[in-house]
Amino acid sequence: KFILKVLDRHWHSSCLKCADCQMQLADRCFSRAGSVYCKEDFFKRFGTKCTACQQGIPPTQVVRKAQDFVYHLHCFACIICSRQLATGDEFYLMEDGRLVCKEDYETAKQNDDSEAGAKRPRTTITAKQLETLKNAYKNSPKPARHVREQLSSETGLDMRVVQV
Repeated sequence: KFILKVLDRHWHSSCLKCADCQMQLADRCFSRAGSVYCKEDFFKRFGTKCTACQQGIPPTQVVRKAQDFVYHLHCFACIICSRQLATGDEFYLMEDGRLVCKEDYETAKQNDDSEAGAKRPRTTITAKQLETLKNAYKNSPKPARHVREQLSSETGLDMRVVQV
């Protein structure tokens, strides 16, 4: 019944359909690179993308923003506990746009600090110390405690190092 003119081409009204969802387009359409889309599919494909899920965000949908990053409401959540973050919640924004709630961030930070504190400094053994240890262990592969204490005082190394 009607002939529509879109992109300088003529279409039967029943032939003008969205390239993605195949919905018949009657009053409004959007185009890009020679293809025609409904409003919803056009913005999903070419509009703003959610930082978390990388899916398009239609212009009618409510979003959350953190600096230059944009998120669907349900994607604005902690990556550790998956709790959805609300207005007023404190969170940490990673460089790649991932979000961590304050509680999980501080727990992770405490774990990192305790692990870093548990690491011992490296021990450097001089050639003379190494020679003394080799000779002692050549004589006895499992020296008694008093021998290890004597080696520790001779070499200036910690008992733990002499034992290893």
